[in-house]
Amino acid sequence: MRRRASACLLLLLGLGAGPAHAHFAVDFADTHQSRYGPGEIKSAPCGRPDGERGEHVYTYAPGETITVSWVEYVAHPGYFRIAFDNDGDDDFVNPARIAPAGRSCAEGEPHCGDGDFYNNATVLVDDFGRHDVAENGKPYSLQLKLPDVECENCTLQIIQLMTEAGKAPYDPAAEDADDIYYQCIDLRLQASR
Repeated sequence: MRRRASACLLLLLGLGAGPAHAHFAVDFADTHQSRYGPGEIKSAPCGRPDGERGEHVYTYAPGETITVSWVEYVAHPGYFRIAFDNDGDDDFVNPARIAPAGRSCAEGEPHCGDGDFYNNATVLVDDFGRHDVAENGKPYSLQLKLPDVECENCTLQIIQLMTEAGKAPYDPAAEDADDIYYQCIDLRLQASR
């Protein structure tokens, strides 16, 4: 029933499958609402350029373990990464290289490499849910231990790294095939709540 409702919502929002877009949404799972919803996922760091904190703010204790879930509703081979910024969303850094799933890098393919995992201190989980076979509507979930800090304006970023390229041999017209998609969850970590 949940998948049927999500599919109906996708059609209403006009977010049906496109030819070269990977999409995932925290909002289609059952743990959190993202900052901007499932339609804005293309711009770093949280889906919208120069965006602001959203209306859904979740309060947890420092160091608390929470469940974070999302759904990959237009799937492509790839993996996910989760990062945490304790003061907004300005410390997130994109991977410089993306490790392909189920293939090696083609000669001259930009941003392709062994993977740039845990490339800064904000990254909590990297290379999660790696998959070579895409399955539309697949749910993902994990238990995540939040950092042991107090913060009023903290952000959890989830990114999807799409690891497929165009036709083999590497087609320069497909250089945007290794894409990153963004969603953020706005948090507040308080010792007493």
